[in-house]
Amino acid sequence: MISYYWPPSGGPGVQRILKFCKYLPDFGWEPIVLTVKHGEFPSIDESLILESESIRVYYAKAISPYNLYKLFSKSKRIQTYQLSPK
Repeated sequence: MISYYWPPSGGPGVQRILKFCKYLPDFGWEPIVLTVKHGEFPSIDESLILESESIRVYYAKAISPYNLYKLFSKSKRIQTYQLSPK
């Protein structure tokens, strides 16, 4: 699987890929995920990290889609939201 959104990213975008990978072993498939290292996410949910511990994940450097936003925005920082209590 290739996905920009992976824990600690939160919200609906990460839920689909995470749940899909969680249940693939039930059907004889081993999920392997390629995602970004140090991504910038609009929402953070640290609790999802525990849910993804059994999945093999590889991290790659990538250009953030939010870099364009930062170029044209007055704010140089994207507002993030914590979805789970720490």
